[in-house]
Amino acid sequence: MISDASKMAMVALACMLGILVGFKVSSSMKSNPANADLVSDAAEQRLLLEEEASNQIASSKSADTGPISAQPPKWQLVIEKAAPIHFIHIRNAFQNLGFVETNDTNDDWKLLWSFRDPFYAHHPSFETIKAMKPGQKINQLPGSGWFTYKWYLSEVNPKLDCLPLTFQLPKNYEAFVKFAKEHEGQYDWVRKNEGHKGVQAVTPESEAVANIKNNTLVQQLIRPVLISGRSWDFGIYVAITSSHPFRAYVYNDIVLRFCPAQYVDPVVDPANVNAYVVGDHYTAPWEFPPAKKHLDQGKNYMQALTAVLKEQGHDVEDLIPQLKVRILELLLKMQPKLKGVSDGYTHGSSSFFAMYRFDFMLDQQLRPYIMEVNLSPNLSSTRHKPLATLFSNVMRDLLRLIGFGPEGAHRQIEMSPETQQKLSAKDLAIASDDICNACVEMDCSSTQVNCVARCPACRTPAQQQAILETISEHVHEGTNWSRIYPIPEDIKGQAAAYGKQQAPVGDLNGMLDAWVTAACRKDSSWC
Repeated sequence: MISDASKMAMVALACMLGILVGFKVSSSMKSNPANADLVSDAAEQRLLLEEEASNQIASSKSADTGPISAQPPKWQLVIEKAAPIHFIHIRNAFQNLGFVETNDTNDDWKLLWSFRDPFYAHHPSFETIKAMKPGQKINQLPGSGWFTYKWYLSEVNPKLDCLPLTFQLPKNYEAFVKFAKEHEGQYDWVRKNEGHKGVQAVTPESEAVANIKNNTLVQQLIRPVLISGRSWDFGIYVAITSSHPFRAYVYNDIVLRFCPAQYVDPVVDPANVNAYVVGDHYTAPWEFPPAKKHLDQGKNYMQALTAVLKEQGHDVEDLIPQLKVRILELLLKMQPKLKGVSDGYTHGSSSFFAMYRFDFMLDQQLRPYIMEVNLSPNLSSTRHKPLATLFSNVMRDLLRLIGFGPEGAHRQIEMSPETQQKLSAKDLAIASDDICNACVEMDCSSTQVNCVARCPACRTPAQQQAILETISEHVHEGTNWSRIYPIPEDIKGQAAAYGKQQAPVGDLNGMLDAWVTAACRKDSSWC
Protein backbone atom coordinates (compact mmCIF):
# COMPACT_ATOMS: atom_id res chain seq x y z
CA MET A 1 0.00 0.00 0.00
CA ILE A 2 1.15 3.52 -0.77
CA SER A 3 1.12 5.56 2.41
CA ASP A 4 -0.95 8.72 2.76
CA ALA A 5 2.24 10.70 3.23
CA SER A 6 3.57 9.36 -0.08
CA LYS A 7 0.37 10.28 -1.88
CA MET A 8 0.47 13.75 -0.37
CA ALA A 9 4.09 14.12 -1.46
CA MET A 10 3.19 13.21 -5.02
CA VAL A 11 0.32 15.68 -5.06
CA ALA A 12 2.50 18.39 -3.52
CA LEU A 13 5.13 17.88 -6.18
CA ALA A 14 2.61 18.01 -9.01
CA CYS A 15 0.99 21.09 -7.47
CA MET A 16 4.37 22.70 -7.07
CA LEU A 17 4.90 22.45 -10.79
CA GLY A 18 1.50 23.93 -11.41
CA ILE A 19 2.51 26.87 -9.27
CA LEU A 20 6.06 27.17 -10.57
CA VAL A 21 5.08 27.00 -14.20
CA GLY A 22 1.36 27.01 -14.79
CA PHE A 23 0.52 30.05 -12.67
CA LYS A 24 3.28 32.23 -14.06
CA VAL A 25 2.64 31.12 -17.62
CA SER A 26 -1.10 31.66 -17.45
CA SER A 27 -0.75 35.06 -15.83
CA SER A 28 1.79 36.14 -18.41
CA MET A 29 -0.49 34.98 -21.23
CA LYS A 30 -3.24 37.24 -19.94
CA SER A 31 -0.96 40.23 -20.11
CA ASN A 32 0.93 39.14 -23.22
CA PRO A 33 -0.84 36.89 -25.77
CA ALA A 34 2.45 36.42 -27.57
CA ASN A 35 3.46 34.04 -24.77
CA ALA A 36 0.78 31.48 -25.68
CA ASP A 37 3.46 29.21 -27.12
CA LEU A 38 4.71 28.58 -23.59
CA VAL A 39 1.68 26.41 -22.81
CA SER A 40 3.08 23.30 -24.43
CA ASP A 41 6.34 23.69 -22.49
CA ALA A 42 4.40 24.05 -19.24
CA ALA A 43 2.37 20.92 -19.98
CA GLU A 44 5.51 18.95 -20.75
CA GLN A 45 7.14 20.15 -17.54
CA ARG A 46 4.11 19.08 -15.53
CA LEU A 47 4.25 15.61 -17.10
CA LEU A 48 7.93 15.32 -16.29
CA LEU A 49 7.33 16.05 -12.62
CA GLU A 50 4.28 13.80 -12.43
CA GLU A 51 6.29 10.99 -14.02
CA GLU A 52 9.15 11.54 -11.58
CA ALA A 53 6.77 11.52 -8.61
CA SER A 54 5.11 8.36 -9.85
CA ASN A 55 8.43 6.60 -10.37
CA GLN A 56 9.66 7.51 -6.90
CA ILE A 57 6.48 6.36 -5.20
CA ALA A 58 6.58 3.12 -7.18
CA SER A 59 10.16 2.48 -6.16
CA SER A 60 9.28 3.36 -2.58
CA LYS A 61 6.48 0.81 -2.64
CA SER A 62 8.59 -1.95 -4.16
CA ALA A 63 11.45 -1.31 -1.75
CA ASP A 64 9.02 -1.01 1.16
CA THR A 65 11.03 1.87 2.59
CA GLY A 66 8.06 3.63 4.14
CA PRO A 67 6.59 7.05 3.43
CA ILE A 68 8.62 9.73 1.70
CA SER A 69 9.50 12.80 3.84
CA ALA A 70 7.71 11.24 6.81
CA GLN A 71 9.54 13.38 9.35
CA PRO A 72 8.26 16.95 9.69
CA PRO A 73 10.90 19.66 9.24
CA LYS A 74 12.40 21.13 12.40
CA TRP A 75 13.31 24.69 13.36
CA GLN A 76 14.95 26.46 16.29
CA LEU A 77 14.14 29.77 17.98
CA VAL A 78 16.94 31.60 19.81
CA ILE A 79 15.56 34.57 21.75
CA GLU A 80 18.17 34.97 24.53
CA LYS A 81 16.65 37.33 27.14
CA ALA A 82 13.61 38.47 25.14
CA ALA A 83 10.14 37.56 26.41
CA PRO A 84 8.61 34.54 24.61
CA ILE A 85 5.28 36.35 24.27
CA HIS A 86 6.85 38.57 21.59
CA PHE A 87 7.36 35.60 19.25
CA ILE A 88 3.82 34.26 19.01
CA HIS A 89 3.36 35.17 15.33
CA ILE A 90 6.75 33.69 14.43
CA ARG A 91 5.95 30.42 16.17
CA ASN A 92 2.49 30.27 14.63
CA ALA A 93 3.90 30.76 11.13
CA PHE A 94 6.22 27.78 11.47
CA GLN A 95 3.54 25.66 13.11
CA ASN A 96 1.07 26.42 10.33
CA LEU A 97 3.60 25.19 7.77
CA GLY A 98 4.14 21.90 9.58
CA PHE A 99 7.44 22.68 11.31
CA VAL A 100 8.30 21.23 14.71
CA GLU A 101 10.31 23.37 17.13
CA THR A 102 13.43 21.81 18.62
CA ASN A 103 15.92 23.03 21.22
CA ASP A 104 18.57 20.45 20.36
CA THR A 105 21.43 22.19 18.54
CA ASN A 106 22.61 18.80 17.26
CA ASP A 107 19.21 18.04 15.76
CA ASP A 108 18.67 17.97 12.02
CA TRP A 109 16.92 21.33 11.89
CA LYS A 110 15.98 23.13 8.69
CA LEU A 111 15.88 26.76 9.86
CA LEU A 112 17.27 28.64 12.86
CA TRP A 113 15.49 31.88 13.80
CA SER A 114 17.68 34.15 15.91
CA PHE A 115 16.28 37.31 17.48
CA ARG A 116 19.67 39.02 17.67
CA ASP A 117 22.82 39.13 15.56
CA PRO A 118 24.35 35.68 16.23
CA PHE A 119 27.71 36.18 14.52
CA TYR A 120 29.92 36.63 17.57
CA ALA A 121 31.72 34.11 19.73
CA HIS A 122 29.56 34.42 22.87
CA HIS A 123 26.21 34.00 21.12
CA PRO A 124 24.57 30.69 22.12
CA SER A 125 24.20 29.67 18.46
CA PHE A 126 27.64 30.68 17.22
CA GLU A 127 29.11 27.16 17.21
CA THR A 128 25.94 25.81 15.61
CA ILE A 129 26.21 28.37 12.82
CA LYS A 130 29.84 27.48 12.13
CA ALA A 131 28.81 23.83 11.71
CA MET A 132 25.76 24.44 9.48
CA LYS A 133 24.98 21.75 6.92
CA PRO A 134 23.96 22.29 3.29
CA GLY A 135 20.30 23.23 3.11
CA GLN A 136 20.14 24.70 6.61
CA LYS A 137 19.31 28.40 6.86
CA ILE A 138 19.40 31.15 9.45
CA ASN A 139 17.36 34.36 9.37
CA GLN A 140 20.34 36.69 9.76
CA LEU A 141 22.96 37.90 7.31
CA PRO A 142 26.52 38.30 8.55
CA GLY A 143 27.67 41.89 8.03
CA SER A 144 24.23 43.44 8.57
CA GLY A 145 25.57 45.53 11.43
CA TRP A 146 27.25 47.81 8.90
CA PHE A 147 23.87 49.40 8.17
CA THR A 148 21.63 48.40 11.11
CA TYR A 149 23.83 49.96 13.81
CA LYS A 150 23.34 53.72 13.72
CA TRP A 151 26.97 54.43 14.43
CA TYR A 152 28.15 52.54 11.35
CA LEU A 153 25.26 53.82 9.24
CA SER A 154 26.33 57.38 10.03
CA GLU A 155 29.68 56.67 8.35
CA VAL A 156 27.87 55.86 5.11
CA ASN A 157 25.50 58.82 4.94
CA PRO A 158 27.78 61.54 3.45
CA LYS A 159 27.89 59.42 0.29
CA LEU A 160 24.17 58.67 -0.08
CA ASP A 161 21.25 61.02 -0.59
CA CYS A 162 18.83 58.55 0.98
CA LEU A 163 20.24 59.27 4.48
CA PRO A 164 20.10 62.49 6.50
CA LEU A 165 23.47 64.14 7.21
CA THR A 166 24.92 62.79 10.47
CA PHE A 167 28.02 63.52 12.55
CA GLN A 168 29.58 61.36 15.26
CA LEU A 169 30.30 63.24 18.50
CA PRO A 170 32.59 63.90 20.27
CA LYS A 171 34.77 62.30 17.55
CA ASN A 172 33.75 64.72 14.78
CA TYR A 173 32.76 67.74 16.86
CA GLU A 174 35.06 70.20 15.07
CA ALA A 175 33.96 69.00 11.62
CA PHE A 176 30.31 69.36 12.67
CA VAL A 177 30.75 72.91 13.95
CA LYS A 178 32.66 73.88 10.80
CA PHE A 179 29.98 72.41 8.51
CA ALA A 180 27.18 74.10 10.48
CA LYS A 181 28.87 77.51 10.18
CA GLU A 182 29.51 77.08 6.45
CA HIS A 183 25.83 76.17 5.91
CA GLU A 184 24.30 78.44 8.52
CA GLY A 185 20.53 78.66 8.17
CA GLN A 186 20.32 75.67 5.81
CA TYR A 187 20.07 72.91 8.40
CA ASP A 188 18.68 72.26 11.87
CA TRP A 189 19.85 69.37 14.02
CA VAL A 190 18.74 66.69 16.47
CA ARG A 191 20.82 64.69 18.91
CA LYS A 192 20.53 60.88 19.19
CA ASN A 193 22.35 58.34 21.32
CA GLU A 194 23.93 55.16 19.93
CA GLY A 195 20.70 53.26 20.51
CA HIS A 196 17.39 54.45 19.18
CA LYS A 197 16.45 56.78 22.03
CA GLY A 198 17.25 60.24 23.41
CA VAL A 199 16.19 62.30 20.40
CA GLN A 200 16.16 66.05 21.00
CA ALA A 201 16.65 69.18 18.89
CA VAL A 202 19.98 70.98 19.46
CA THR A 203 22.01 73.86 18.03
CA PRO A 204 25.72 73.57 17.08
CA GLU A 205 26.75 76.21 19.61
CA SER A 206 24.78 74.76 22.52
CA GLU A 207 26.45 73.35 25.62
CA ALA A 208 24.45 70.15 25.07
CA VAL A 209 26.59 69.58 21.98
CA ALA A 210 29.92 71.02 23.13
CA ASN A 211 29.94 68.98 26.35
CA ILE A 212 29.06 65.59 24.86
CA LYS A 213 31.37 62.91 26.28
CA ASN A 214 29.67 59.65 25.30
CA ASN A 215 29.20 58.52 21.71
CA THR A 216 26.31 60.52 20.29
CA LEU A 217 24.98 61.29 16.83
CA VAL A 218 23.95 64.73 15.65
CA GLN A 219 21.68 64.42 12.66
CA GLN A 220 20.04 66.69 10.14
CA LEU A 221 16.49 67.53 11.26
CA ILE A 222 13.95 66.39 8.66
CA ARG A 223 10.94 68.69 8.66
CA PRO A 224 8.16 66.31 7.74
CA VAL A 225 5.13 66.65 5.55
CA LEU A 226 2.35 66.78 8.14
CA ILE A 227 -0.87 64.80 8.14
CA SER A 228 -3.62 66.72 9.94
CA GLY A 229 -0.94 68.57 11.88
CA ARG A 230 0.94 65.46 13.03
CA SER A 231 4.45 64.24 12.34
CA TRP A 232 4.72 60.57 11.46
CA ASP A 233 6.96 57.84 10.08
CA PHE A 234 6.57 54.42 8.53
CA GLY A 235 8.52 51.18 8.25
CA ILE A 236 8.95 49.01 5.15
CA TYR A 237 9.90 45.34 5.45
CA VAL A 238 12.82 44.35 3.23
CA ALA A 239 14.05 40.81 2.58
CA ILE A 240 17.47 39.82 1.30
CA THR A 241 17.34 36.20 0.18
CA SER A 242 20.94 36.05 -1.00
CA SER A 243 23.96 38.33 -0.79
CA HIS A 244 25.55 36.57 -3.79
CA PRO A 245 24.01 36.55 -6.24
CA PHE A 246 22.25 39.54 -4.76
CA ARG A 247 18.45 39.24 -4.51
CA ALA A 248 16.24 41.63 -2.54
CA TYR A 249 12.51 42.28 -2.10
CA VAL A 250 10.19 44.78 -0.40
CA TYR A 251 6.83 44.05 1.23
CA ASN A 252 3.69 45.75 -0.04
CA ASP A 253 2.43 46.89 3.36
CA ILE A 254 3.98 49.03 6.09
CA VAL A 255 3.96 49.88 9.78
CA LEU A 256 2.49 53.39 10.04
CA ARG A 257 2.93 55.51 13.19
CA PHE A 258 1.89 59.03 14.19
CA CYS A 259 3.19 61.31 16.92
CA PRO A 260 0.82 61.49 19.90
CA ALA A 261 0.83 65.33 19.89
CA GLN A 262 0.33 68.05 17.27
CA TYR A 263 3.54 69.07 15.56
CA VAL A 264 5.59 71.87 17.09
CA ASP A 265 8.82 73.10 15.49
CA PRO A 266 11.61 71.33 17.44
CA VAL A 267 13.82 74.42 17.25
CA VAL A 268 11.11 76.47 18.98
CA ASP A 269 10.20 73.87 21.62
CA PRO A 270 12.87 71.14 21.73
CA ALA A 271 11.57 69.73 25.00
CA ASN A 272 8.20 68.79 23.48
CA VAL A 273 9.54 65.55 22.06
CA ASN A 274 6.11 63.93 21.60
CA ALA A 275 5.36 66.60 19.01
CA TYR A 276 8.15 65.62 16.62
CA VAL A 277 9.50 62.18 17.61
CA VAL A 278 7.59 58.94 16.99
CA GLY A 279 8.30 57.02 20.19
CA ASP A 280 7.12 53.78 21.76
CA HIS A 281 3.76 55.32 22.70
CA TYR A 282 2.77 56.47 19.25
CA THR A 283 -0.72 57.00 17.88
CA ALA A 284 -1.73 54.03 15.74
CA PRO A 285 -3.35 54.61 12.34
CA TRP A 286 -6.64 53.01 13.42
CA GLU A 287 -6.75 55.62 16.19
CA PHE A 288 -6.09 58.52 13.82
CA PRO A 289 -9.24 59.58 11.87
CA PRO A 290 -7.59 60.57 8.54
CA ALA A 291 -6.06 57.07 8.21
CA LYS A 292 -8.83 55.14 10.00
CA LYS A 293 -11.49 55.96 7.43
CA HIS A 294 -9.39 54.33 4.70
CA LEU A 295 -8.55 51.31 6.84
CA ASP A 296 -12.27 50.86 7.50
CA GLN A 297 -12.74 50.69 3.71
CA GLY A 298 -10.45 47.65 3.54
CA LYS A 299 -7.23 49.37 2.47
CA ASN A 300 -3.93 48.20 3.92
CA TYR A 301 -1.66 50.66 5.72
CA MET A 302 0.33 51.62 2.63
CA GLN A 303 -2.82 52.20 0.62
CA ALA A 304 -4.32 54.26 3.46
CA LEU A 305 -1.18 56.41 3.64
CA THR A 306 -1.11 57.18 -0.08
CA ALA A 307 -4.86 57.92 -0.02
CA VAL A 308 -4.42 60.42 2.82
CA LEU A 309 -1.51 62.14 1.06
CA LYS A 310 -3.53 62.41 -2.16
CA GLU A 311 -6.40 63.99 -0.21
CA GLN A 312 -3.94 66.62 0.98
CA GLY A 313 -3.05 67.45 -2.62
CA HIS A 314 0.24 65.55 -2.92
CA ASP A 315 1.31 63.70 -6.05
CA VAL A 316 2.12 60.17 -4.85
CA GLU A 317 2.47 58.45 -8.22
CA ASP A 318 6.25 58.11 -7.89
CA LEU A 319 6.37 57.61 -4.12
CA ILE A 320 6.60 53.81 -4.02
CA PRO A 321 9.22 53.61 -6.82
CA GLN A 322 11.23 56.28 -4.97
CA LEU A 323 11.10 54.28 -1.76
CA LYS A 324 12.27 51.13 -3.54
CA VAL A 325 15.17 52.97 -5.16
CA ARG A 326 16.23 54.54 -1.85
CA ILE A 327 16.31 51.10 -0.23
CA LEU A 328 18.22 49.70 -3.17
CA GLU A 329 20.71 52.56 -3.04
CA LEU A 330 21.71 51.66 0.51
CA LEU A 331 21.66 47.89 -0.01
CA LEU A 332 23.88 48.01 -3.08
CA LYS A 333 26.34 50.14 -1.13
CA MET A 334 26.40 47.46 1.59
CA GLN A 335 26.32 44.34 -0.62
CA PRO A 336 30.11 43.99 -0.95
CA LYS A 337 30.40 43.85 2.84
CA LEU A 338 27.57 41.31 3.11
CA LYS A 339 29.12 39.07 0.48
CA GLY A 340 32.60 39.41 1.91
CA VAL A 341 31.55 38.29 5.38
CA SER A 342 29.24 35.52 4.11
CA ASP A 343 32.06 34.11 1.99
CA GLY A 344 33.88 33.27 5.21
CA TYR A 345 31.28 30.64 6.12
CA THR A 346 31.37 27.08 4.81
CA HIS A 347 28.41 27.34 2.46
CA GLY A 348 28.62 31.06 1.72
CA SER A 349 25.50 33.13 1.26
CA SER A 350 23.29 30.07 0.65
CA SER A 351 23.02 29.61 4.42
CA PHE A 352 21.59 33.04 5.14
CA PHE A 353 18.62 35.29 4.52
CA ALA A 354 17.33 38.27 6.47
CA MET A 355 14.36 40.56 6.89
CA TYR A 356 14.79 44.17 8.01
CA ARG A 357 12.50 47.11 8.55
CA PHE A 358 13.57 50.37 6.90
CA ASP A 359 12.06 53.32 8.79
CA PHE A 360 11.33 56.35 6.62
CA MET A 361 10.30 59.98 6.96
CA LEU A 362 9.11 62.18 4.10
CA ASP A 363 10.09 65.81 4.06
CA GLN A 364 7.77 68.60 2.95
CA GLN A 365 8.61 67.88 -0.72
CA LEU A 366 7.81 64.16 -0.19
CA ARG A 367 11.48 63.32 -0.44
CA PRO A 368 12.08 60.02 1.43
CA TYR A 369 14.85 59.64 4.03
CA ILE A 370 15.93 56.39 5.67
CA MET A 371 16.07 57.19 9.37
CA GLU A 372 17.21 53.77 10.55
CA VAL A 373 17.27 50.09 9.63
CA ASN A 374 16.03 47.54 12.17
CA LEU A 375 17.94 44.25 12.26
CA SER A 376 15.20 42.21 13.97
CA PRO A 377 12.01 44.19 13.36
CA ASN A 378 9.25 43.97 15.91
CA LEU A 379 6.68 41.30 15.03
CA SER A 380 4.82 41.41 18.33
CA SER A 381 1.26 42.70 18.52
CA THR A 382 1.21 42.60 22.33
CA ARG A 383 0.91 46.38 22.59
CA HIS A 384 -1.06 47.00 19.37
CA LYS A 385 -3.44 44.08 18.82
CA PRO A 386 -4.67 45.12 15.32
CA LEU A 387 -1.14 44.59 13.98
CA ALA A 388 -1.52 40.83 14.49
CA THR A 389 -2.82 40.35 10.95
CA LEU A 390 0.05 42.30 9.36
CA PHE A 391 2.72 40.51 11.40
CA SER A 392 1.20 37.07 10.72
CA ASN A 393 1.07 37.80 6.99
CA VAL A 394 4.65 39.10 6.91
CA MET A 395 5.98 35.93 8.55
CA ARG A 396 3.89 33.61 6.38
CA ASP A 397 4.93 35.39 3.19
CA LEU A 398 8.61 35.53 4.18
CA LEU A 399 8.75 31.77 4.70
CA ARG A 400 7.01 31.22 1.38
CA LEU A 401 9.43 33.55 -0.38
CA ILE A 402 12.45 31.55 0.75
CA GLY A 403 10.82 28.25 -0.23
CA PHE A 404 9.34 26.99 3.02
CA GLY A 405 5.68 27.46 2.17
CA PRO A 406 3.11 24.69 1.66
CA GLU A 407 4.55 24.02 -1.78
CA GLY A 408 8.10 24.86 -0.69
CA ALA A 409 11.35 22.94 -0.56
CA HIS A 410 10.70 20.83 2.53
CA ARG A 411 7.62 19.21 0.93
CA GLN A 412 9.13 18.47 -2.43
CA ILE A 413 10.19 15.01 -3.52
CA GLU A 414 13.87 14.95 -4.37
CA MET A 415 14.21 15.12 -8.15
CA SER A 416 16.72 13.02 -9.99
CA PRO A 417 19.53 14.88 -11.78
CA GLU A 418 18.09 13.74 -15.13
CA THR A 419 14.66 15.21 -14.39
CA GLN A 420 16.14 18.43 -13.00
CA GLN A 421 18.25 18.76 -16.14
CA LYS A 422 15.18 18.33 -18.37
CA LEU A 423 13.19 20.81 -16.34
CA SER A 424 16.04 23.27 -16.30
CA ALA A 425 16.37 23.05 -20.06
CA LYS A 426 12.68 23.84 -20.48
CA ASP A 427 12.27 26.28 -17.61
CA LEU A 428 15.45 28.25 -18.00
CA ALA A 429 16.28 28.30 -21.70
CA ILE A 430 15.11 31.72 -22.76
CA ALA A 431 16.86 31.61 -26.10
CA SER A 432 15.74 29.61 -29.11
CA ASP A 433 17.42 26.27 -29.79
CA ASP A 434 19.35 27.64 -32.76
CA ILE A 435 20.84 30.44 -30.63
CA CYS A 436 21.84 27.98 -27.89
CA ASN A 437 23.31 25.59 -30.44
CA ALA A 438 25.35 28.42 -31.89
CA CYS A 439 26.57 29.34 -28.42
CA VAL A 440 27.66 25.78 -27.71
CA GLU A 441 29.49 25.59 -31.02
CA MET A 442 31.43 28.72 -30.03
CA ASP A 443 32.23 27.31 -26.58
CA CYS A 444 29.64 29.68 -25.09
CA SER A 445 31.80 32.69 -25.88
CA SER A 446 29.64 34.53 -28.42
CA THR A 447 30.05 38.30 -28.39
CA GLN A 448 26.55 38.74 -29.83
CA VAL A 449 24.60 36.83 -27.18
CA ASN A 450 25.06 36.35 -23.43
CA CYS A 451 25.28 32.59 -23.77
CA VAL A 452 25.73 31.90 -20.07
CA ALA A 453 22.57 33.80 -19.18
CA ARG A 454 20.45 32.42 -22.00
CA CYS A 455 21.54 28.81 -22.46
CA PRO A 456 21.61 26.19 -19.69
CA ALA A 457 24.31 24.20 -21.48
CA CYS A 458 26.70 27.11 -20.96
CA ARG A 459 26.20 27.40 -17.21
CA THR A 460 28.08 26.10 -14.23
CA PRO A 461 26.11 24.29 -11.47
CA ALA A 462 26.33 27.45 -9.33
CA GLN A 463 24.87 29.58 -12.12
CA GLN A 464 22.10 27.06 -12.74
CA GLN A 465 21.29 26.94 -9.03
CA ALA A 466 21.15 30.73 -8.83
CA ILE A 467 18.54 30.81 -11.59
CA LEU A 468 16.51 27.99 -10.03
CA GLU A 469 16.38 29.86 -6.72
CA THR A 470 15.37 33.06 -8.51
CA ILE A 471 12.54 31.24 -10.27
CA SER A 472 11.29 29.84 -6.96
CA GLU A 473 11.30 33.31 -5.39
CA HIS A 474 9.62 34.77 -8.46
CA VAL A 475 6.76 32.34 -7.99
CA HIS A 476 6.35 33.26 -4.34
CA GLU A 477 6.95 37.00 -4.51
CA GLY A 478 3.32 37.19 -5.57
CA THR A 479 2.55 36.68 -1.89
CA ASN A 480 2.96 40.42 -1.19
CA TRP A 481 6.69 40.74 -1.98
CA SER A 482 8.09 42.77 -4.89
CA ARG A 483 11.60 42.27 -6.27
CA ILE A 484 13.94 45.26 -6.23
CA TYR A 485 17.07 43.37 -7.30
CA PRO A 486 17.73 42.22 -9.95
CA ILE A 487 16.19 45.59 -10.82
CA PRO A 488 12.69 45.27 -12.34
CA GLU A 489 11.59 47.46 -15.22
CA ASP A 490 9.20 49.58 -13.12
CA ILE A 491 12.04 51.19 -11.15
CA LYS A 492 14.88 51.13 -13.68
CA GLY A 493 14.05 54.66 -14.77
CA GLN A 494 14.04 55.92 -11.19
CA ALA A 495 17.29 54.11 -10.44
CA ALA A 496 18.96 55.62 -13.51
CA ALA A 497 17.70 59.09 -12.59
CA TYR A 498 19.38 58.93 -9.18
CA GLY A 499 22.57 57.73 -10.81
CA LYS A 500 23.85 56.38 -7.50
CA GLN A 501 23.42 52.66 -8.05
CA GLN A 502 26.50 50.51 -8.20
CA ALA A 503 26.62 46.97 -9.51
CA PRO A 504 26.84 44.34 -6.76
CA VAL A 505 30.12 42.46 -6.55
CA GLY A 506 30.39 38.78 -7.45
CA ASP A 507 30.57 36.83 -10.68
CA LEU A 508 26.97 35.55 -10.49
CA ASN A 509 25.27 38.96 -10.42
CA GLY A 510 25.86 40.04 -14.00
CA MET A 511 24.73 36.65 -15.29
CA LEU A 512 21.54 36.70 -13.22
CA ASP A 513 20.72 40.27 -14.16
CA ALA A 514 21.11 39.41 -17.85
CA TRP A 515 18.93 36.31 -17.40
CA VAL A 516 16.12 38.28 -15.74
CA THR A 517 16.31 40.95 -18.45
CA ALA A 518 16.01 38.30 -21.15
CA ALA A 519 13.22 36.53 -19.25
CA CYS A 520 11.30 39.81 -19.16
CA ARG A 521 11.31 39.92 -22.96
CA LYS A 522 9.64 36.50 -23.05
CA ASP A 523 7.36 36.77 -20.03
CA SER A 524 6.11 40.13 -18.77
CA SER A 525 5.68 38.84 -15.23
CA TRP A 526 9.48 39.09 -14.87
CA CYS A 527 9.40 42.80 -15.70
